Amino acid sequence: MLNLLASLLNFILTMLLPLLGLVLTAALLAYGVYARWINVPHKWLLTRRALQVLCAVAFLCNALIVLQWYLANSARQARLDGAVVRASRERFVLPQDFQYGELLIPAGSLVNRNDPFDKGAPGKPVALHGLESVRFAQPVEIAGAWASALQTTPMRLELAQDQTLGPVYRFDSNTQGWVVHKLVPALACRKGQVAVFQVPPIPYDVQAEVGKPAPDGPEARFRPSEWLLRACENGPAITVQPAHAGTPSPGQ
Repeated sequence: MLNLLASLLNFILTMLLPLLGLVLTAALLAYGVYARWINVPHKWLLTRRALQVLCAVAFLCNALIVLQWYLANSARQARLDGAVVRASRERFVLPQDFQYGELLIPAGSLVNRNDPFDKGAPGKPVALHGLESVRFAQPVEIAGAWASALQTTPMRLELAQDQTLGPVYRFDSNTQGWVVHKLVPALACRKGQVAVFQVPPIPYDVQAEVGKPAPDGPEARFRPSEWLLRACENGPAITVQPAHAGTPSPGQ
């Protein structure tokens, strides 16, 4: 019942009253022409009181049209402004060192992230939940590897130097799990190659986080110490989109 009443009220305010205002305004203009310039026998005219009431109703209905137009434009501008602010927090240069789970990301790193909970409100602090990729301002040690960039899905590290990485893991079809690769204890990886990792799931209370952003900062579920090295590949460099132009970094 409440939904029906709300729908009816919305129809009246957004459709019926504006339409009434337009029709009534057109009718009053036509009546003005009729009353001023058309001479016919037994001419019918509105009383002064009736004319005042109709003009007042038309004015109020047209004022509602102007108000709706203003609110719609304000809402559209707010959406546009919010989209710009949201984009500035999706692609930005990190203004200061940031602890994200076990990883300390240095200031000046280029960050790409996607936060479905971000509505574009200004003034929010720096956050990295929804992290997609990072190009570090300087090489960073992650999971035993020195990396110049990181991608989270799938978990890949772009290597900053020649290095030997291990242990190496493989998927065991018998146990249906990841086990140490006994025949290949370590890999000689080269600068520019991409190290690929298997990331074990971190259990958490799914129900408690429904409709909420994931933990951020030091509490983030980001534990490189638990990653399992799978391979070093000659794949393409990790793609990190440039910072959004024309807006300050988050937290500024």
